[in-house]
Amino acid sequence: MPKRTSDHGKHNRTPLLGGLKDSMNALAADLGLSKPKKHDTNPFGDALRETSERKGGIIDELTRHAVALSPVIKRRTFPELENVPEGLVLGWAQLPSTRGRGFSLGIFPDRDHFAQVAFADTHGRVFVGTDPNMDVQDMQARFMFGKEKEVTLPDGERLGESDEPRSRSGFSRAGHGLGSALHHGRGLGRGLGHGADGVKAITGGVAGRDDTGRMTWLASWLKAGNRYTLEQMRANLPPVMRHDLEYRDAITIAFFATYMLPQINGLLIGFGSGNIFRRLNREAPIGAIRRSVRDTLAARAHGMRASGLEDHFADLMREAGALDTTPGLEAVHGAEPLHLYTSTYSRGYFFTWDKSLAFGQALKSLKIEGNLNRFAAVSAWLERNASLGRNPTEDTVTRAEAAQIDMKLIENPAIMALDPYDGEQERRAVLSLVDIAARTAGQIRSEFPDPRDVLTQQNVPDSGVTNAAGAESTESVEGAVERTNKSDTNTQAARPSYSPARSDEWVYRQTLSSLLRRLRLPYRFDVEFRSRLDSGEVAIGFTTAGTSMMPDSRYDTTRRTWRALSSAERASMSAAYNLRVGLMMAALSFGTSESVRQVSLHIDSIGLEEAIAEQDSAIEAMMSEALSAFEHLRSGDLGRVGSKADPKDGDFHGDPTRPITHEETFGQAASGDERGTAGGTGNGTGPSADATDQAAAESADADGAASIDSQFEDLMKGVDIDEMAFGMPDDTGAGDDLGGIGGEGVGTDDADGAAGMDDDPMSVLRRNPTVRNMVTVTFTRDAFLKRLDTDGLDNPEETYRMFGAVMDVDGEGGLKPISADFDLADSRFSPTGSQEEPELADRQFSPATAHVLGAQNSAGLAIQRVALLQHGVNEFHDIARNTSLGSVEKAQRAMQIIESICDPELTGLASQVTSALIDGKDTPDFTFTLADDLDKERLRARDMLFSGQADQAIEAAEAAVAHLDQVYAAGHGVPRYFNSYAERVVYNRLFATLDERTVLIPDNLFYAHMELADVLSQIRGAEAAIPHLNRMVAYAPAYPLSHLKLAIQLARNEDWDSARAACLNALRVALDRDDAAFAYYRFAYAEWMLDRFDTAAAAYIMSDHIAPGAIGSLESELQELVSRADSQCIPVPESVEVAAHVLATHDLPVWPHIEVADIVRDAARVCVDEGMFVPARTLSVAVARMNDGEGDNIDIIQAQFLRSLSA
Repeated sequence: MPKRTSDHGKHNRTPLLGGLKDSMNALAADLGLSKPKKHDTNPFGDALRETSERKGGIIDELTRHAVALSPVIKRRTFPELENVPEGLVLGWAQLPSTRGRGFSLGIFPDRDHFAQVAFADTHGRVFVGTDPNMDVQDMQARFMFGKEKEVTLPDGERLGESDEPRSRSGFSRAGHGLGSALHHGRGLGRGLGHGADGVKAITGGVAGRDDTGRMTWLASWLKAGNRYTLEQMRANLPPVMRHDLEYRDAITIAFFATYMLPQINGLLIGFGSGNIFRRLNREAPIGAIRRSVRDTLAARAHGMRASGLEDHFADLMREAGALDTTPGLEAVHGAEPLHLYTSTYSRGYFFTWDKSLAFGQALKSLKIEGNLNRFAAVSAWLERNASLGRNPTEDTVTRAEAAQIDMKLIENPAIMALDPYDGEQERRAVLSLVDIAARTAGQIRSEFPDPRDVLTQQNVPDSGVTNAAGAESTESVEGAVERTNKSDTNTQAARPSYSPARSDEWVYRQTLSSLLRRLRLPYRFDVEFRSRLDSGEVAIGFTTAGTSMMPDSRYDTTRRTWRALSSAERASMSAAYNLRVGLMMAALSFGTSESVRQVSLHIDSIGLEEAIAEQDSAIEAMMSEALSAFEHLRSGDLGRVGSKADPKDGDFHGDPTRPITHEETFGQAASGDERGTAGGTGNGTGPSADATDQAAAESADADGAASIDSQFEDLMKGVDIDEMAFGMPDDTGAGDDLGGIGGEGVGTDDADGAAGMDDDPMSVLRRNPTVRNMVTVTFTRDAFLKRLDTDGLDNPEETYRMFGAVMDVDGEGGLKPISADFDLADSRFSPTGSQEEPELADRQFSPATAHVLGAQNSAGLAIQRVALLQHGVNEFHDIARNTSLGSVEKAQRAMQIIESICDPELTGLASQVTSALIDGKDTPDFTFTLADDLDKERLRARDMLFSGQADQAIEAAEAAVAHLDQVYAAGHGVPRYFNSYAERVVYNRLFATLDERTVLIPDNLFYAHMELADVLSQIRGAEAAIPHLNRMVAYAPAYPLSHLKLAIQLARNEDWDSARAACLNALRVALDRDDAAFAYYRFAYAEWMLDRFDTAAAAYIMSDHIAPGAIGSLESELQELVSRADSQCIPVPESVEVAAHVLATHDLPVWPHIEVADIVRDAARVCVDEGMFVPARTLSVAVARMNDGEGDNIDIIQAQFLRSLSA
C-alpha cells in the first residue's frame, strides 16, 4: 500500500482542500442514510457560508489566495457544477507560470480573480496545492487519468454525436442491443453502426486518492479525435459537460465533479461495479457486500447517479441472504470467517473458510459465491460491450436489462465460458468452444514440442541410450538391442508410434485440463476426465449445481416486472443448466483432438438437495462432517492412501535433520523396504503408506491420516476452490459409506449392521449427502457436432435423449438419481496397461523414447526390488509352461532373465531354476530373505540400543550392513537405490555409464545406513557417520536427501569445500523447492566460511525466494553476512535477479533452471504419451513443482492434469 504523504510540499499556508474538509466536520452527522438531504440542498455551500461568517473563514481564505487575471489569460468556468457556494465558480486558468507544464484548477471568486486549488500536468495527473510554481517531482498525484486500451467505437451516442431518440428499454431504436436480443434472438449487445463505420478511440479510467492513501477508481473517459467524453460518473452532469471536451475541460470537470466535491461531502464513491470490485478486493467479503449496497443507497439519496448493474448486485445479494444477519458468517472481533479469492484462470470468485461451518451457513456462502460470479459475468459482458462500442454499457444499462443479461448467461453459459462470444447467433456460442479447444491444443503443441520429434530429426541412434536400463531387461542386452533394431527396420516406412502422428495424450490432457479450469461458470463444480486417443474414447464427469443455487426470481419481459420462480421452475432450470454445461465440456473434449470419436459424459449430484429434504435438527448439527466426504476424488476412497507412484519416503523434502518415518514392518511379507508384490499392490504398510496422493496434492495436507473434521477444514481452506473434489459411489454401491463417521463402519457386509440402519436416527446422515449419478450419455463426434450446429444449447434434454442418455426427470423437471452404465475408472477410458508399474511391464522403447528416458525398456525404470524379483519368478513360470520351447532353450531364457536382473540373491538361485526347467518341472516359488535377514539384525540392534548396550548395538548393525554391502559389491552389477521413478530417470540420464547393469538393493539396506549415520553422528560425532553417508550417496546419487545429510556432517567437521560440493550435488538433482531451498541455505553458509561473500548472499537470497519463511535462521544469518560484507566494502547482491546473475556468472545452479528440469519435463511428456502413468505421475509432480513462483502449491491446471492420470 502506498504511504499516505502530504500532497502540499513544504508550504506553510493552510492547504485549501484541507480547510474545506475541516469545514465539513459539522455536517458529518447530517450525511447518514436515515435522514438524507433533499436533492436541492447545498450542504457544501451551506458549510462554506457558515465558516465564512467567522473571521478567517473559507471566503477570507479564498480572497487571500486569489490572484488577479489579466484579459489575455485563458480561463474556463463551469457554473453548472453543483454544491458550490453562491458567488463562487469552479474552473481552470492557464497562468503564465504554468504554460508548457500544465494548468491550474481552482475557484473564481469573480470573473477576474482566481484561487488555485490544484495543478494538472500534461500527463493527466493532478496535484493538490495552492502554489502555481510548486515542484511536483516528489509529490504523489491525488487524481489522474489513466490510459487503458485502444478501441474502435461507432460515431454514436457515446461520443455525443447522436440525437437519435432512445426507447424505453434504454437502446437506440435502430440498434441490435440486448432488448432485441432477448425478444428476437439477435446477438447480445450488437452496437449502433457496428462494422465499417468505426472510429479509433482510447479508453481510460479516472482515479483519485482516498483517505487511506490508495488510488480509487471513480469514473472512465474516452478520447477520440483529441476530444474527451466522460463516462460512468456519479455526478449527474448535462451532456455538454460530458461530451466533446478538450483536455483541460475534461480534467477539470472530472476532478471537481468526481473527486474534490464528493470527497468534501464524504461521498467519494466510485461508479457502479468499479466501486463494488474495489471493496471486494480490499475488504472482508460480507462487509464489502453490505457497504457496496449502502454506497448505492447513499449516492441516490444525495442526488447522484447509480447504475442498473449496482441495483442488480443489490438484488442478487438480497436474494442470497448476504444482507441478512447470519450467525457464523458475521465478523467476530473484526475477523470474518469467509475469505474471497479470484481464480487465476477462470476469473471466478470462490470462498474459503477459516473453520468448519454449519451446513446452513456453508450452503448460504455457496449461494452468495454463485451470485457474485453471476454479477461479475454481467459486468464483464458490459465492459466488453463498452470496449466494442456496443450497447448497453454499464453507463446506460438498467436494472431490468442487467437482470435479463444475467438470465441469458445462465441459459447459455457458453457465451462467457472462455473467450466472450462475438458472433451474430448466440446458439453457436457452444460451437466456438470447439474452435477454441483446437486452437489451444495447437498452441500447447507448438509451445511444447515432443522431445522425441526433435531427437528423430537429429537422427539419435540407439547408442545414445545408456545400457543401464537394458541391463535389467528380461532378455540379454544384445538381444534387446537386436530386437529393437529389427523392429525399427521392419517399420521404418510407417511406424505411427514413433512418428509425429504418435499418441498425443500429453497434449490432449494438458489442453483439456487448461480449458476445464478456465471455464467461467457461476457455480463451483468438480470435474475429472480420462482419455484414450488410440481408440478415440474420452470420459468426463462433473458434479452439478443443485436447485438451491438457482435464481429465486427473474424479470418478466411481458409484464415488465420481476416474478418469483416456483420450485418446479428452479428444478427445471438447474437440470437445464447442468445438461448445458455437460454439452460444453463434451464440445471441448471433441475440439481438443480430432482423434476423439466419442465422449462419455457422467453428470453427478453431491446430494445436498436430498440432504436438505431429509435432515432433522440432530443431523443438521453434523452435516459439516458429512460434507468432508466430498473432498476426495471419485475413487470412492475417503482416505489419503498412497499411490503406486508415490516416493518411498512419503514425499519428504527440506531439512534432512527432521525424522523420516518409513512405517517399516520388519520381517513381514511386505517388509519395510519394499512396496511391490506379485500383483503389483502393497499391504499399505510400506514407506508409501503415509504418502500424499499426488493427484490430490493441489488442495490436500500431507497428513494422510487426517480426521473427518480436519479433512473438512482442508477443503474449506483450499487455495483454490476449483480444486475441490467429491467422493463417488463405487460399482458395488459401497460409495454411500462415509468412512465410519463417529468411529463406526458404514456400508459393511455385516448383516446385523445393515438391518439396524433403518432404526438408527443417524442413518440419514450416513446416506446423505453422497455423490449420486444423475445422467450418463455417450456422444458420437459427427452426430454431436451436427446437433450443436442446428440447436446449440437449446433443448438440452432433447439433445441428450437423441444419444440414448440414461436420465430420469421428475415431475418438476429436475433430475433424479439413476444407475450409471459406465464409470470413469473403466479400462476403456485409459491406455492399455497405463496403471502398470514398470517393474511388472514388458515394454520395448523406440530409440527416441529410450533416449529421453535413459532406458531401452520398461525394466530400466524399475525402483522396486521385490516387484522386479517377483516379475522374474513369474517369467520363470511362464517359460516352464511354454510347450513350444525345449528344456535347454527354457534354461537359457531363464538365465537371460537372471543375468538382466543381476540380483545376487536371484543369481544364487539360478541352479534351482535351470535344473527344474531342464527336468521339465515348474520352477519353485522362491522366498527372498536378504531383506528380512537384515531387518532381523536391525531389530536385534535396536533392542540392544534401548537396553543400554550402545556399542554392541552399533557393532551388530554395522556388521549386518557391511555383509550386505559386500554381497552386492561382489556382484556384476552396480547397486543402486531409488526413492522415486523421477529419480530413476534422472539417474539414467545423468549418472548411468555405458554398459552399466543397474542392480536394485533392498530399500532397508539404504535405511539402515541412514539410521547408523544418524545414531553415530549423535554418539560418536560426524567423523563416524560420514562413511555411512558416503555409502548412501553412492547408492542414491540422484536422491537429494543423501547429499544434504552428508553436507551437514561435513560442515560439522568444518570441511567447507566438501560440504560445498555436497550442497551443489543436492542442488543439481533437486526436484522439489524445499530440497533446493535447504541446499542453497547450507551452500550459503559453506561459501561464507570460504569468504565468498557474493555467492553466499546470493544463495541465501535464492533460498528465501524459493521457500519463503521455511528456514527460521536464514534472515538473521543473511543480515549478519551483509553487515560483515559492508564493513569490508564487499558488494553483495540484494535482489533475486542480481542473486541469480551472480550464481550464473560463477557457473553455479540457478534453480529451477537446471539440467534435471528439462530431463523430467521431457520424460513426463513421453511417459504420458507412452501410456505409462505410474512413473508419469511422479515425473509430472516434479515438473509442476519446478516453477519460478514463490508458492509451493501445484498449479490448479497441473493438478487437474495429474488427476487425469489416476486409475
